[in-house]
Amino acid sequence: IIILPGTLIVTAVSYGCIIVTILHIPSSAGRRKAFSTCSAHLIVVMVFYSTCIYRYIRPAQRGGQDSDKVLSLFFSVLTQTLNPYIYSLRNRQVK
Repeated sequence: IIILPGTLIVTAVSYGCIIVTILHIPSSAGRRKAFSTCSAHLIVVMVFYSTCIYRYIRPAQRGGQDSDKVLSLFFSVLTQTLNPYIYSLRNRQVK
């Protein structure tokens, strides 16, 4: 209960600082490029934390083993699969 909100707060503060820094970029093309890179990472972070929060904070009666299997699939496979695509799609050689 302590670890999940603690890491979520640290991550949210970090992304908040990143967004404030991006907003200070003078050119709109630079802001657009920075936001597109940041948004891809933010999607992975949101998928990761939303599955964690739903899994560990939901009441014990709801769901069951089937929903736990789907959540663990999102938690362990989807987020890990998306990371290489995010980093490689931003690479000019791959494009």
